[in-house]
Amino acid sequence: MSNTPKPEYETIQGGGSLVVAYQVANKKVLIVGGGFVAAQRIISCKTADAKVIVISPEEGLNDEVRFRIENNEVEWHNRKFNDDDLEDVDMVLTALDDHEESLRIGELCRKKRIPVNVADVPPMCDFYFMSQHRDGPLQIAVSTNGKGPKIANMVRVNVANALPENIGNTIEMMGRLRAKVREWEPSMKNSGKRMTWVTKLCDKWGMKGMARLNEIKTQEEEEAVFSKLRDYFIIGGVPDINLILPSKDQRRPRLTLIGGGPGDPELITVKAKRLLEEADLVVSDRLIPSQILDMVQGKLRVARKVSGKCDEAQDELMEWCLEGLKKGLHVVRLKIGDPFLFGRGGEEVLWFREHGYEPELVAGISSAFSAPMAAKIPVTFRGVSDQVIITTGRGTKGCMPDLPMFKSTQTLVVLMAVGRADELRTLLLDRHYPEDVPICWIENSNCPEERIIFGKLNTMASLVESENIKAPAVLVVGHSTNVL
Repeated sequence: MSNTPKPEYETIQGGGSLVVAYQVANKKVLIVGGGFVAAQRIISCKTADAKVIVISPEEGLNDEVRFRIENNEVEWHNRKFNDDDLEDVDMVLTALDDHEESLRIGELCRKKRIPVNVADVPPMCDFYFMSQHRDGPLQIAVSTNGKGPKIANMVRVNVANALPENIGNTIEMMGRLRAKVREWEPSMKNSGKRMTWVTKLCDKWGMKGMARLNEIKTQEEEEAVFSKLRDYFIIGGVPDINLILPSKDQRRPRLTLIGGGPGDPELITVKAKRLLEEADLVVSDRLIPSQILDMVQGKLRVARKVSGKCDEAQDELMEWCLEGLKKGLHVVRLKIGDPFLFGRGGEEVLWFREHGYEPELVAGISSAFSAPMAAKIPVTFRGVSDQVIITTGRGTKGCMPDLPMFKSTQTLVVLMAVGRADELRTLLLDRHYPEDVPICWIENSNCPEERIIFGKLNTMASLVESENIKAPAVLVVGHSTNVL
């Protein structure tokens, strides 16, 4: 007997279904019923090119099923089900309100070994209809094995939203390439060579590289690209996508200015997330959290820390963007919060215009509103605050903001105030703010390291030192601070 230890294999978990893609093209599928469920079943079967037969009295047809009949997409028998309808059919789907009749038809199918799906009776179903996403040749199906159809729909939507744009077209193009590879090497004994080369190509190009095949617009362009690939296939090499298609340097440049929100990656917009994943180059502020930067799939350049030289650092960021645009890249300028609220976003738009580029603008949530909410401070509240003033502790060339006199129904929100807390306190006292008016510091709002510190105006500056409050932090001043 061998002393070689037996390999440990994964324990098989039962209770599932055999998930397969069932080929029903040109097979006869009988649908008993003519309502909403029948309409859904017709779509599923005709998508797979089945020959569909519908049995239902005319009064049982809904508008969509009636449309399919009038459009000659299905064969229709205007009557109730007869047992001999099961002769010479390959599959049966019941879609009846009559529960007992559905069960009876299901039992008949079992005796005749005809695959059957009895609507709303999982134990009688030989198979289930899954929640599906379709994009050209791509089909994704989600099953909960009859336990949660709505959950299956929710999972399907999440999966579909995570897919790259135009994934169906990409798969279609790769399918045409695989067909070409079979033409180049038709012998069955060389199928391994074909599969290995296509697999290596997919791995090297990745989803982004394969998606570039969608740039092919004409038959002539496709033939030229496939001809180049054939040369590499013959020698067993896998080329870089840029050697096959015109390089990105020859593409039209694109510029997007994105607001990255207050810091929580779940508070960035869906559009911003997609563009960060698609961009060739992302030029980012230093304050953007790493969880958001991790979304970037192209090249990433983050602002360098230049102590006391904010203008020089800003100029460098702009030059980085300009370098990418001159190369024909899609450049994303990523800024914290809302770029148009004390984020110099408007200045950047003007700068880019002077250099011949008009950026697409993608809004971001500003910490001026999200930080107070994180601290459970409603900046407006009936009977307490009917006005909001948003300002900054770091104005042009370091000047302090020109604030109006105190009004008890105002809420003051100050961004970038940590380093100017003492000067700001003096300014507010000069504007007749009471020493005991409530204040709140919100440090790193909407981030794991968030801190919320309440106080009063007379302790506003001392709290910065005693609590070691660091930027980025938002200051809220006013009676709305204590409402909740």
